[in-house]
Amino acid sequence: MASVLSPVMVGRTGQLSALQAGLDAVAAGHGATFVLMGEPGVGKSRLLREVRRCAVERGMSVLVGRAAETTVPLPFRPISEALLAACRGGRVGDDPAVAPFRSTLGSLVPEWSEPGTTASEVSLLHVAEGFLRVARCLGRACGAVVLLDDLQWADGESLGVLEYLADNVSEEPVLVVAATRSDSTSQGVAALIALADRRVASLLELSRLTPEQSVEMTRHCLGDARIPAAVLQIVIDRADGLPFFVEELLAALENDGALVWHGEQWVAEHPAVRVPASFAESVRRRTGQLTPSAREVLVDAALLGRLIDADLLATVAGADPVVVADALRAAEGRFLIEVHGSGFRFRHALTRDALLADLPPGDRPARARTVLDRLETAGAGLMSRSPEVMADLAETAMRHDVAVEHLLAVSRRALRQGALTSAESAQRRALELARGRELELEVTEALVETLGLAGRADDTFPLGEVLLARFESSAAALDPDGARRGAVHLALGRAAVAGTDWALAAVHLGAAGRHAAGPDLAGPLNALQAVVALGEGRLDDAGRLAADAVAAAERAGVPDLLCEALLVHGRCARIRDHDAAERAFARAHTVAHDAGLAHREARALAELGSVHAYRGLVTRLLESRRLAEACGAPETEAVAENHLAVAAWSRGDVDDILVHAAAVLQLARRYRLGLLVPAALIHQACAHAMRGDNAAVDALLAEAGPQITGEATQRISMHAHVRALCALAHDDTATAAREFAAAEDIVLSERPTAMPPLVSMAVLMRALDGVDPKQASSELRRRACAGPLFEAVLAAAEAVALGGRGEHPGATAAMSSALHDLGLNPLVHAMVARLVAPRAAAEGWGEPTRWLDVARATFEARGLRRPAQACRAALRGGGPIGGRPGGISARERDVLLLVAEGLPNRVIAERLYLSSRTVEKHVERLLAKTGSSNRAQLATYALRQDEDT
Repeated sequence: MASVLSPVMVGRTGQLSALQAGLDAVAAGHGATFVLMGEPGVGKSRLLREVRRCAVERGMSVLVGRAAETTVPLPFRPISEALLAACRGGRVGDDPAVAPFRSTLGSLVPEWSEPGTTASEVSLLHVAEGFLRVARCLGRACGAVVLLDDLQWADGESLGVLEYLADNVSEEPVLVVAATRSDSTSQGVAALIALADRRVASLLELSRLTPEQSVEMTRHCLGDARIPAAVLQIVIDRADGLPFFVEELLAALENDGALVWHGEQWVAEHPAVRVPASFAESVRRRTGQLTPSAREVLVDAALLGRLIDADLLATVAGADPVVVADALRAAEGRFLIEVHGSGFRFRHALTRDALLADLPPGDRPARARTVLDRLETAGAGLMSRSPEVMADLAETAMRHDVAVEHLLAVSRRALRQGALTSAESAQRRALELARGRELELEVTEALVETLGLAGRADDTFPLGEVLLARFESSAAALDPDGARRGAVHLALGRAAVAGTDWALAAVHLGAAGRHAAGPDLAGPLNALQAVVALGEGRLDDAGRLAADAVAAAERAGVPDLLCEALLVHGRCARIRDHDAAERAFARAHTVAHDAGLAHREARALAELGSVHAYRGLVTRLLESRRLAEACGAPETEAVAENHLAVAAWSRGDVDDILVHAAAVLQLARRYRLGLLVPAALIHQACAHAMRGDNAAVDALLAEAGPQITGEATQRISMHAHVRALCALAHDDTATAAREFAAAEDIVLSERPTAMPPLVSMAVLMRALDGVDPKQASSELRRRACAGPLFEAVLAAAEAVALGGRGEHPGATAAMSSALHDLGLNPLVHAMVARLVAPRAAAEGWGEPTRWLDVARATFEARGLRRPAQACRAALRGGGPIGGRPGGISARERDVLLLVAEGLPNRVIAERLYLSSRTVEKHVERLLAKTGSSNRAQLATYALRQDEDT
């Protein structure tokens, strides 16, 4: 069972950074004062606890005190509490610096009190200096931190001590952090603001969390498991971005059995809002200070929603507008409501819930019916102001059909905005109210459409199949023209596409076309069928269908359809033309943004980010992930995480690869996202390959392999980015060459939808064996567009070929360009340099010594022992013997000496960390240079050379 308390702080990065800097300064002997200010529940006390934890970890002493709300303020209460806790060890009072102030502090620390001293003799200045000396004494070793909370209730004496501390801690190893509410007009708030105005304290204001941050905090509270949309909606709607409310609402849902952990996910069992007891009591206390008539007006306002329109309220309350205005001003003075635009609103959404919860159960429906009747009498203009409010009001009034109609209106508006989580939440709530009623089928259809758009195959299919069965059994009555079945099949086809189940998607999309072949379906059908064709490797069909989808969507003039079509068109173009793909994705993003389609905008950002993923660029991907999570599009969230893993690979960042791959795997398994599961496993295998961890690589590929038998791109990655890379991490060039060649064979024999860039290493390996790279490079480029790393490796292969032909300036320029472009990925840069530098040294071109030295440092930093040893061995060899370009190079001399020992090429290759083919080439050149006709004569030559030296 996950905890409902968030283990991390969300949305407080700036404040935490400032406070961490304060702790750093204290460790260096310099103090500071900070003021935390924010409304109740915003997280001030939580932030103080985090500062305390960080201080304790650093070995600092911590003094903690808080003020309390009392009728008569107790002098020095927070200061006394902090001193009592600090002095329990018993030694502070004996410190020579503190001793002169013991009697003064005796009124605050009883064991230090002396007979005959009275409170009237206590000097505030002496107390303040004594407290500062205690803090200095405690912080002598590592520093001290003073944390004072709830200072809106602080007495004047405590505020005077705080002012003294703020004026004098700058040269002391003491950090002071004081927290206060912002919704108070007390002397404490004014005093703290004055400190900030005088610049002796830094003011850190805590604002409410954004909806996205509230969702993030909810995931931290409940563990990163699947959370029902209804629960997320309750948090967004009712917590108001206040961390305290987020945790309290979740705790109440769990304690009430409305939020249950089942298997690997949370399940919502008729979730309803229960106001936290402490907050309900606070509202009760404040409303008790209003007149009876003002309380009645406020309850009517609560029935009408959070926003308060005074004219509307007067109409439904049947009250004099002057009475309503007076009631609202009184409620504002009790911090129950606040000014909002030209009217008012409840200060917190939960304030409204608390007022309604206090109504007797029998009174609530009757009162809601009265308000609803008055609204209906007033006319449709008032009824249409807010479908959310009308749905709440109708549900409270027990008029469920009316509530369902308004909830469907809410969900349709949310879908138009791409807010899938909000749409699903409204639809599921409507479904509960519509059970057994005529509207149940319509609500279920709407929910299936939303779940299909979200790519939620696990939820879409059970509901969709039930709907199809109902429509088939009563087609004449329920679906005479087949349009409703066509829409359900379209949703199921969309969900199957998200799960990369191409065969199942084709079945449902075909059925959708047969049942409802009207113009409205042409665009989405063509777009989804293009994705299926792309997944099945039918690239020409995919391109044609995508173009037809764009044309149909443009004729229809519907932004949502146009976005979907452009996204598919861009994915088809991305195979061979990144610029064309980027133009399609950018246009989709513009259309989605202008139309307010959040889920389409998120996907467009993910696809735009994919174009630049192999350049390590992530800004668009991070924005896509944030937006997808906020609007409830888990498929897009997983796609963004997948591209983030690719970007991390391009940077050679193993830790980031693992973080993003784990996120992809979790989302893909949770929502049954098909090929994203093995994609995540292969990303993890790539990361472990970069560490040379054979065991981890084998385990991950054993799981991923069976899932990608028909998927060319993933199999290419498995050979080129995992097995070959792992072999090079062990300097096993022969195995690496075989794996790169296997990847290249897949590219040439199949039609992959993407080209993993290290396929081009197959061309480089053959170039090192003397094969001209020109034809192979051209063929790979014709197959797909793979980006800068791919081209950089081909440039290195061309450098090797130029060097072999004696075109040394060209070889040097090509290799320098290649290494520059490979700089993004330090490991691949090092591997290419390690392979090419010995050849360059042998032939007398380039800067092989520098290349090898950089490669060696990279390998050593990553703990890759064998390639580091190979670089050191090559560096020890130096340049060509005698400095003559046409003479025997250092590497050739190594081979010559091992030939003299009678070793075969395979063993020589293992000794020198070369491929057998490279050793063969070295032997051929040695035979030519020495005039020998066989290995025996070479051995004789070597012995004679050894005798001469």
